[in-house]
Amino acid sequence: MENRKELLEQYMEDGKLPLKGELFARKSVVGGKLEEFREEKRADALTSRPNAAGRQKLIVRRSSRIYWRVAALFVLLFGIGGYYYLSEEKITSEAVAVDYKLPDGSSVKLMQNSTLSYNKVSWLWGRKLNLLGSAFFDVTPGKTFTVRTEAGDVTVLGTKFLVEQEGKTITVNCEEGTVKVETPIGEQTLNAGESVRCDENEIGPVQEKEELPEVLGYEDDPLVNVVADIQHIFDVEVVGCEKYNELYYNGTILTRDLHETLRKVFGSLGISYQLSGQKVILE
Repeated sequence: MENRKELLEQYMEDGKLPLKGELFARKSVVGGKLEEFREEKRADALTSRPNAAGRQKLIVRRSSRIYWRVAALFVLLFGIGGYYYLSEEKITSEAVAVDYKLPDGSSVKLMQNSTLSYNKVSWLWGRKLNLLGSAFFDVTPGKTFTVRTEAGDVTVLGTKFLVEQEGKTITVNCEEGTVKVETPIGEQTLNAGESVRCDENEIGPVQEKEELPEVLGYEDDPLVNVVADIQHIFDVEVVGCEKYNELYYNGTILTRDLHETLRKVFGSLGISYQLSGQKVILE
């Protein structure tokens, strides 16, 4: 190694290279190999890292893909939401009851001043509907059938039942089959012929009202007492009765017929009257 170093220093001092020996070579001889080496280095550098333009194109392409995916997702969600909203069915009754047939063939008699609603899309997975007011249901056997109200839920498989809801109070009467009533304060299962009433404080069976005979007879009864019975039986208000406190009534009233009762009682006493809604106005 020291001989080679001394030899190198000697020739560098003389300002010329040796013409022989394996330690030295002229540039003209190895120049081609050096150029090939430089080309290989440049090629390796280009393949090892992409240029800035390539990276920018890649970023733009990826951003465009993300944008279109997000846009497509929004369009899909908007379409599904709009279709679901348009599939909402709402039935409202006003002065008279309304008969309605549900998609599964079940029948509903929607009582006056009541509202029934359900979604035709979600109905395919579960028979669920919302009720505000009163309705009688004749349910076709099948999947669980649920009536949701503000006061609680009524669940059946196939039966006939009546639901009456008013605010936080619900009354359910099972006519056929079995009915399950679920409320915030408890639940109860009803069989045919049973009824239950539930409010915010308690849940319990409905006390059956004693049926009145179709005809009631009076003998010299004060008119004020007869009027009180009429108000209780027919749930009406009689206005102006105080003018006839001294009168007595002999006759009958029909507990199933308000118009005939008014005609018999006040007509026999010569009292004119007008029936306006739930008010009887004596003249």
